[in-house]
Amino acid sequence: MKRVWSATSTRKLTKTHRFVAQSTPPNTIGSTSVLGAANVRGVSNIAGDGPPVSLALAIAAGLPIALWTYKCLMLVLFQRKVIYMGYVPPGARTEELSESIIPRGLKCEEIKVSSDNGHSLSGVVVSPSGTLRGAPRSSTESSESLKTLFFYLQGNAGNPLHRLSVFKTLLDHPSFRTRAGLVAVAPRSYWKSKPTRPSERGILSDYTHALNYTIKRWPNSRIVIYGHSLGGSAAVCLASALNSKDYPNVQGLILENPFASIPEMVKALYPQRWLPYHYLTPFVWDTWNAMYAASNMSQNSLLWRLSKDMLVLLSEKDELVPNWMGMGILNATKSKGRSSVVIRDALHENAWEQGQWVREMVQYVGNIGD
Repeated sequence: MKRVWSATSTRKLTKTHRFVAQSTPPNTIGSTSVLGAANVRGVSNIAGDGPPVSLALAIAAGLPIALWTYKCLMLVLFQRKVIYMGYVPPGARTEELSESIIPRGLKCEEIKVSSDNGHSLSGVVVSPSGTLRGAPRSSTESSESLKTLFFYLQGNAGNPLHRLSVFKTLLDHPSFRTRAGLVAVAPRSYWKSKPTRPSERGILSDYTHALNYTIKRWPNSRIVIYGHSLGGSAAVCLASALNSKDYPNVQGLILENPFASIPEMVKALYPQRWLPYHYLTPFVWDTWNAMYAASNMSQNSLLWRLSKDMLVLLSEKDELVPNWMGMGILNATKSKGRSSVVIRDALHENAWEQGQWVREMVQYVGNIGD
Protein backbone atom coordinates (compact mmCIF):
# COMPACT_ATOMS: atom_id res chain seq x y z
CA MET A 1 0.00 0.00 0.00
CA LYS A 2 1.49 3.30 -1.01
CA ARG A 3 1.92 5.79 1.74
CA VAL A 4 0.65 9.33 1.12
CA TRP A 5 2.52 12.27 2.69
CA SER A 6 0.45 15.16 3.80
CA ALA A 7 1.52 18.74 4.13
CA THR A 8 1.35 18.47 7.90
CA SER A 9 3.74 15.46 7.93
CA THR A 10 6.18 17.29 5.73
CA ARG A 11 6.23 20.28 8.03
CA LYS A 12 6.90 18.02 11.09
CA LEU A 13 9.77 16.24 9.36
CA THR A 14 11.34 19.54 8.36
CA LYS A 15 11.20 20.79 11.95
CA THR A 16 12.74 17.56 13.23
CA HIS A 17 15.73 17.85 10.85
CA ARG A 18 16.19 21.48 11.79
CA PHE A 19 16.21 20.58 15.52
CA VAL A 20 18.81 17.82 14.99
CA ALA A 21 21.00 20.13 12.94
CA GLN A 22 20.83 22.83 15.61
CA SER A 23 21.54 20.34 18.47
CA THR A 24 24.60 18.76 16.84
CA PRO A 25 28.01 20.57 17.33
CA PRO A 26 29.37 21.69 14.01
CA ASN A 27 32.76 19.85 14.42
CA THR A 28 31.17 16.44 15.01
CA ILE A 29 29.47 16.13 11.74
CA GLY A 30 31.10 13.25 9.95
CA SER A 31 33.20 12.44 13.04
CA THR A 32 32.70 8.74 12.64
CA SER A 33 34.34 8.75 9.26
CA VAL A 34 37.22 10.95 10.41
CA LEU A 35 37.96 8.81 13.49
CA GLY A 36 37.77 5.66 11.46
CA ALA A 37 40.28 6.98 8.98
CA ALA A 38 42.60 8.12 11.78
CA ASN A 39 42.42 4.72 13.43
CA VAL A 40 43.30 3.02 10.18
CA ARG A 41 46.32 5.30 9.73
CA GLY A 42 47.44 4.67 13.38
CA VAL A 43 47.31 0.92 12.92
CA SER A 44 49.31 1.30 9.74
CA ASN A 45 52.01 3.35 11.54
CA ILE A 46 52.34 0.86 14.38
CA ALA A 47 52.51 -2.10 12.12
CA GLY A 48 54.90 -0.79 9.49
CA ASP A 49 56.89 2.33 10.39
CA GLY A 50 58.64 1.37 13.78
CA PRO A 51 60.88 3.77 15.78
CA PRO A 52 62.59 6.63 13.96
CA VAL A 53 65.97 5.89 12.39
CA SER A 54 67.63 8.64 14.45
CA LEU A 55 66.54 6.93 17.68
CA ALA A 56 67.98 3.59 16.57
CA LEU A 57 71.29 5.22 15.64
CA ALA A 58 71.42 7.06 18.98
CA ILE A 59 70.97 3.78 20.87
CA ALA A 60 73.55 1.94 18.74
CA ALA A 61 76.17 4.63 19.30
CA GLY A 62 75.20 5.59 22.83
CA LEU A 63 75.50 2.17 24.47
CA PRO A 64 79.20 1.59 23.60
CA ILE A 65 80.05 5.18 24.49
CA ALA A 66 78.27 4.86 27.83
CA LEU A 67 80.01 1.53 28.54
CA TRP A 68 83.47 2.86 27.64
CA THR A 69 82.89 6.00 29.66
CA TYR A 70 81.93 3.90 32.68
CA LYS A 71 84.96 1.61 32.33
CA CYS A 72 87.33 4.54 31.87
CA LEU A 73 85.88 6.23 34.94
CA MET A 74 86.33 3.05 36.98
CA LEU A 75 89.92 2.64 35.78
CA VAL A 76 90.73 6.19 36.83
CA LEU A 77 88.99 5.99 40.20
CA PHE A 78 90.39 2.56 41.11
CA GLN A 79 93.75 2.77 39.32
CA ARG A 80 95.74 2.03 42.47
CA LYS A 81 93.83 -1.22 42.85
CA VAL A 82 95.05 -2.12 39.37
CA ILE A 83 98.66 -1.00 39.87
CA TYR A 84 99.23 -2.31 43.41
CA MET A 85 97.89 -5.85 43.53
CA GLY A 86 99.05 -6.98 46.94
CA TYR A 87 95.82 -8.93 47.26
CA VAL A 88 96.77 -11.27 44.37
CA PRO A 89 96.75 -14.24 44.60
CA PRO A 90 94.07 -14.75 47.25
CA GLY A 91 95.64 -15.08 50.68
CA ALA A 92 98.77 -13.13 49.75
CA ARG A 93 98.12 -10.62 52.54
CA THR A 94 97.87 -13.21 55.30
CA GLU A 95 100.31 -15.91 54.20
CA GLU A 96 102.71 -17.06 56.92
CA LEU A 97 106.39 -17.88 56.61
CA SER A 98 106.69 -21.55 57.52
CA GLU A 99 109.23 -24.30 57.07
CA SER A 100 106.98 -26.03 54.56
CA ILE A 101 107.36 -23.25 51.96
CA ILE A 102 111.09 -22.57 52.42
CA PRO A 103 113.13 -24.28 49.68
CA ARG A 104 115.67 -26.78 50.87
CA GLY A 105 119.09 -25.28 51.46
CA LEU A 106 117.67 -21.83 52.17
CA LYS A 107 117.30 -20.05 55.49
CA CYS A 108 114.67 -17.34 56.00
CA GLU A 109 114.24 -14.85 58.80
CA GLU A 110 111.10 -12.74 59.06
CA ILE A 111 111.81 -9.11 59.96
CA LYS A 112 109.85 -6.00 60.85
CA VAL A 113 110.90 -2.55 59.67
CA SER A 114 109.46 0.76 60.89
CA SER A 115 108.41 3.20 58.20
CA ASP A 116 106.96 6.71 58.42
CA ASN A 117 104.05 7.48 60.75
CA GLY A 118 104.86 4.36 62.74
CA HIS A 119 103.86 2.01 59.94
CA SER A 120 105.26 -1.50 60.25
CA LEU A 121 106.67 -3.30 57.21
CA SER A 122 107.15 -7.05 56.95
CA GLY A 123 110.04 -8.63 55.12
CA VAL A 124 112.42 -11.56 54.92
CA VAL A 125 116.17 -12.00 55.08
CA VAL A 126 117.17 -14.92 52.88
CA SER A 127 120.50 -16.71 52.82
CA PRO A 128 121.90 -20.16 52.06
CA SER A 129 121.82 -22.43 55.10
CA GLY A 130 124.89 -21.94 57.27
CA THR A 131 125.82 -18.41 56.14
CA LEU A 132 123.61 -16.38 58.44
CA ARG A 133 121.76 -17.37 61.50
CA GLY A 134 119.14 -15.04 62.88
CA ALA A 135 121.74 -13.17 64.91
CA PRO A 136 120.96 -9.92 66.70
CA ARG A 137 121.43 -6.76 64.70
CA SER A 138 124.29 -5.69 66.95
CA SER A 139 126.29 -8.83 66.24
CA THR A 140 129.61 -8.05 64.55
CA GLU A 141 129.82 -11.60 63.26
CA SER A 142 126.41 -11.24 61.62
CA SER A 143 127.33 -7.92 60.03
CA GLU A 144 130.58 -9.21 58.56
CA SER A 145 129.35 -12.62 57.44
CA LEU A 146 127.57 -11.31 54.35
CA LYS A 147 129.94 -10.08 51.68
CA THR A 148 127.16 -9.34 49.17
CA LEU A 149 123.59 -8.45 50.00
CA PHE A 150 120.85 -8.03 47.42
CA PHE A 151 118.18 -5.46 48.26
CA TYR A 152 115.13 -6.68 46.37
CA LEU A 153 112.21 -4.55 45.13
CA GLN A 154 109.28 -6.69 43.99
CA GLY A 155 106.77 -6.39 41.16
CA ASN A 156 103.22 -5.16 41.58
CA ALA A 157 101.61 -8.39 42.83
CA GLY A 158 102.13 -11.06 45.47
CA ASN A 159 104.60 -10.97 48.36
CA PRO A 160 108.26 -11.88 49.03
CA LEU A 161 107.36 -15.47 49.89
CA HIS A 162 106.24 -16.04 46.31
CA ARG A 163 109.80 -15.26 45.16
CA LEU A 164 111.63 -17.74 47.39
CA SER A 165 112.37 -19.98 44.41
CA VAL A 166 113.92 -17.01 42.62
CA PHE A 167 116.06 -16.20 45.65
CA LYS A 168 117.20 -19.81 46.01
CA THR A 169 118.23 -20.00 42.35
CA LEU A 170 120.34 -16.88 42.80
CA LEU A 171 121.90 -17.66 46.16
CA ASP A 172 122.49 -21.33 45.38
CA HIS A 173 125.25 -20.46 42.95
CA PRO A 174 128.72 -21.37 44.28
CA SER A 175 129.79 -17.72 44.11
CA PHE A 176 127.01 -16.71 46.51
CA ARG A 177 126.62 -19.89 48.54
CA THR A 178 128.98 -18.93 51.33
CA ARG A 179 128.71 -15.19 52.01
CA ALA A 180 125.67 -13.74 50.25
CA GLY A 181 122.12 -12.93 51.23
CA LEU A 182 119.03 -11.05 50.18
CA VAL A 183 116.62 -8.65 51.90
CA ALA A 184 113.07 -8.36 50.56
CA VAL A 185 110.71 -6.00 52.38
CA ALA A 186 107.08 -5.76 51.34
CA PRO A 187 105.90 -2.14 51.03
CA ARG A 188 102.60 -0.89 52.40
CA SER A 189 99.48 -2.87 51.38
CA TYR A 190 101.64 -5.91 50.56
CA TRP A 191 101.93 -9.09 52.62
CA LYS A 192 101.68 -8.31 56.34
CA SER A 193 102.88 -4.74 56.04
CA LYS A 194 100.63 -1.91 57.15
CA PRO A 195 97.42 -2.05 55.05
CA THR A 196 97.65 1.65 54.25
CA ARG A 197 96.53 2.96 50.88
CA PRO A 198 99.56 2.58 48.57
CA SER A 199 101.00 5.43 46.54
CA GLU A 200 104.26 6.17 44.76
CA ARG A 201 105.35 8.57 47.47
CA GLY A 202 104.45 6.16 50.27
CA ILE A 203 106.14 3.14 48.70
CA LEU A 204 109.33 5.11 48.02
CA SER A 205 109.32 6.11 51.69
CA ASP A 206 108.92 2.44 52.69
CA TYR A 207 111.82 1.32 50.52
CA THR A 208 114.00 4.15 51.87
CA HIS A 209 113.37 3.00 55.44
CA ALA A 210 114.00 -0.62 54.43
CA LEU A 211 117.31 0.30 52.76
CA ASN A 212 118.36 2.28 55.83
CA TYR A 213 117.56 -0.75 57.98
CA THR A 214 119.67 -2.95 55.71
CA ILE A 215 122.67 -0.62 55.81
CA LYS A 216 122.48 -0.24 59.57
CA ARG A 217 122.31 -3.97 60.16
CA TRP A 218 125.01 -4.87 57.61
CA PRO A 219 127.29 -1.81 57.43
CA ASN A 220 130.21 -3.79 56.00
CA SER A 221 128.33 -5.63 53.27
CA ARG A 222 128.33 -4.70 49.60
CA ILE A 223 124.71 -3.95 48.70
CA VAL A 224 123.24 -4.47 45.23
CA ILE A 225 119.79 -2.99 44.54
CA TYR A 226 117.77 -5.43 42.43
CA GLY A 227 114.34 -4.48 41.12
CA HIS A 228 111.97 -6.53 38.96
CA SER A 229 109.11 -5.18 36.83
CA LEU A 230 107.46 -2.32 38.73
CA GLY A 231 110.21 -2.84 41.30
CA GLY A 232 112.72 -1.95 38.58
CA SER A 233 111.03 1.40 38.07
CA ALA A 234 110.88 1.86 41.84
CA ALA A 235 114.62 1.13 42.09
CA VAL A 236 115.44 3.86 39.58
CA CYS A 237 113.12 6.40 41.22
CA LEU A 238 114.48 5.50 44.66
CA ALA A 239 118.14 5.82 43.66
CA SER A 240 117.46 9.14 41.95
CA ALA A 241 116.00 10.54 45.18
CA LEU A 242 118.85 9.43 47.49
CA ASN A 243 122.14 11.18 48.07
CA SER A 244 125.12 9.09 47.04
CA LYS A 245 127.22 10.13 50.05
CA ASP A 246 124.68 8.63 52.46
CA TYR A 247 124.91 5.17 50.87
CA PRO A 248 128.58 4.42 50.19
CA ASN A 249 128.21 0.63 50.43
CA VAL A 250 125.43 0.50 47.84
CA GLN A 251 127.53 -0.48 44.85
CA GLY A 252 125.30 -2.10 42.26
CA LEU A 253 121.98 -1.72 40.45
CA ILE A 254 120.20 -4.50 38.55
CA LEU A 255 116.93 -3.90 36.71
CA GLU A 256 114.91 -6.80 35.31
CA ASN A 257 112.14 -6.02 32.82
CA PRO A 258 111.50 -2.55 34.30
CA PHE A 259 108.60 -0.25 33.43
CA ALA A 260 109.57 2.98 31.70
CA SER A 261 106.53 4.53 33.42
CA ILE A 262 102.91 3.71 34.17
CA PRO A 263 101.60 5.95 31.34
CA GLU A 264 103.84 4.12 28.88
CA MET A 265 102.61 0.81 30.23
CA VAL A 266 99.00 1.89 29.65
CA LYS A 267 99.84 2.62 26.02
CA ALA A 268 101.69 -0.68 25.70
CA LEU A 269 98.73 -2.64 27.07
CA TYR A 270 96.25 -0.72 24.90
CA PRO A 271 98.15 0.13 21.71
CA GLN A 272 95.00 0.57 19.62
CA ARG A 273 94.46 4.30 19.20
CA TRP A 274 90.74 3.84 18.70
CA LEU A 275 90.40 2.55 22.28
CA PRO A 276 89.69 5.25 24.87
CA TYR A 277 91.99 3.61 27.43
CA HIS A 278 94.95 4.64 25.29
CA TYR A 279 94.24 8.25 26.22
CA LEU A 280 93.88 7.87 30.01
CA THR A 281 97.55 8.63 30.70
CA PRO A 282 96.97 12.26 31.80
CA PHE A 283 94.85 10.92 34.66
CA VAL A 284 97.53 8.62 36.15
CA TRP A 285 98.31 9.58 39.75
CA ASP A 286 101.44 7.48 40.34
CA THR A 287 103.55 7.69 37.20
CA TRP A 288 106.68 5.81 38.35
CA ASN A 289 108.50 7.63 35.57
CA ALA A 290 111.85 5.86 35.59
CA MET A 291 112.70 7.29 32.18
CA TYR A 292 112.36 10.83 33.50
CA ALA A 293 114.31 9.99 36.67
CA ALA A 294 117.17 8.56 34.60
CA SER A 295 117.20 11.55 32.25
CA ASN A 296 117.11 14.19 34.98
CA MET A 297 119.17 12.68 37.80
CA SER A 298 121.33 14.92 39.93
CA GLN A 299 125.08 14.43 39.99
CA ASN A 300 124.84 14.00 43.75
CA SER A 301 122.24 11.26 43.50
CA LEU A 302 122.87 7.59 44.14
CA LEU A 303 121.54 6.84 40.67
CA TRP A 304 124.24 9.00 39.08
CA ARG A 305 126.95 6.82 40.60
CA LEU A 306 125.21 3.46 40.11
CA SER A 307 124.22 4.18 36.50
CA LYS A 308 127.87 4.14 35.50
CA ASP A 309 127.90 0.39 36.08
CA MET A 310 124.31 -0.85 36.03
CA LEU A 311 122.83 -3.99 34.48
CA VAL A 312 119.47 -4.29 32.72
CA LEU A 313 118.11 -7.80 32.12
CA LEU A 314 115.45 -8.15 29.42
CA SER A 315 113.35 -11.25 28.75
CA GLU A 316 113.42 -12.10 25.06
CA LYS A 317 109.75 -13.12 24.98
CA ASP A 318 108.38 -10.73 27.58
CA GLU A 319 104.62 -10.73 27.05
CA LEU A 320 103.96 -7.76 29.32
CA VAL A 321 106.75 -5.15 29.26
CA PRO A 322 108.29 -4.26 25.87
CA ASN A 323 112.08 -4.53 25.79
CA TRP A 324 112.42 -0.97 24.59
CA MET A 325 111.41 0.27 28.05
CA GLY A 326 114.46 -1.23 29.74
CA MET A 327 116.67 -0.06 26.90
CA GLY A 328 115.14 3.41 27.13
CA ILE A 329 116.01 3.69 30.83
CA LEU A 330 119.52 2.44 30.13
CA ASN A 331 120.10 4.92 27.30
CA ALA A 332 118.60 7.78 29.30
CA THR A 333 121.42 7.50 31.86
CA LYS A 334 124.01 8.18 29.14
CA SER A 335 126.61 6.29 31.15
CA LYS A 336 129.42 4.41 29.42
CA GLY A 337 129.66 1.46 31.79
CA ARG A 338 126.03 0.42 31.56
CA SER A 339 125.06 -2.85 29.92
CA SER A 340 121.97 -4.78 28.88
CA VAL A 341 121.46 -8.48 28.36
CA VAL A 342 118.57 -10.27 26.68
CA ILE A 343 117.69 -13.52 28.43
CA ARG A 344 116.86 -15.95 25.64
CA ASP A 345 113.47 -17.70 25.62
CA ALA A 346 112.43 -16.00 28.87
CA LEU A 347 109.00 -14.57 29.66
CA HIS A 348 108.30 -11.67 32.02
CA GLU A 349 108.23 -13.77 35.19
CA ASN A 350 110.47 -16.75 34.49
CA ALA A 351 113.86 -15.37 33.44
CA TRP A 352 115.30 -16.82 36.65
CA GLU A 353 114.66 -20.31 35.31
CA GLN A 354 117.22 -19.78 32.57
CA GLY A 355 120.86 -20.59 33.28
CA GLN A 356 121.88 -17.42 31.44
CA TRP A 357 120.09 -15.31 34.08
CA VAL A 358 122.21 -16.70 36.92
CA ARG A 359 125.44 -16.38 34.96
CA GLU A 360 124.78 -12.74 34.14
CA MET A 361 123.96 -11.91 37.76
CA VAL A 362 127.11 -13.64 39.04
CA GLN A 363 129.30 -11.99 36.43
CA TYR A 364 127.90 -8.54 37.18
CA VAL A 365 128.36 -8.80 40.94
CA GLY A 366 131.89 -10.09 40.41
CA ASN A 367 132.74 -7.10 38.24
CA ILE A 368 131.51 -4.31 40.49
CA GLY A 369 134.49 -4.85 42.82
CA ASP A 370 134.87 -5.42 46.50
